[in-house]
Amino acid sequence: MTENEQKEYINSLFAIYPICRKLVFDTFDKKKYGITRTQQVIMLALGVNGTLTMSGLASKINTSNEQATRAVAQLVDKGFIERMHDSSNRRIIKISLTEEAKAFVEHIKNEMHEDLMEKLSAFSDSEFRELVSATNIIADKLSKLSE
Repeated sequence: MTENEQKEYINSLFAIYPICRKLVFDTFDKKKYGITRTQQVIMLALGVNGTLTMSGLASKINTSNEQATRAVAQLVDKGFIERMHDSSNRRIIKISLTEEAKAFVEHIKNEMHEDLMEKLSAFSDSEFRELVSATNIIADKLSKLSE
């Protein structure tokens, strides 16, 4: 792989990132749920991963422990997250979504699905299959980079 090919790939990531964020967060933003972007990311991360430690969450969403802690505290106050001490080490705090938050995240995911399905209807069947294939390949390859 040449340096120019590497630069071209990195530039394509820069182009894809804001598009993906917009596709995911438009639903949150349209509905005005009163949840910050960081809180949205935390809820989606916990919705996908279940229980995480605070440091595991911060790492997963690529933010500082301090910022994650502030956002989690606000979500605890809203009744969306519960904190639990690890039974083997009380200094470790695990967090997970409350039942209310799980239902909320499922609701948001359904709304996102509907919004995206509407946008995807602009594609022909063959364009859609091509997009699905490309997205699966990209997701597989990028997951290897983030390990």
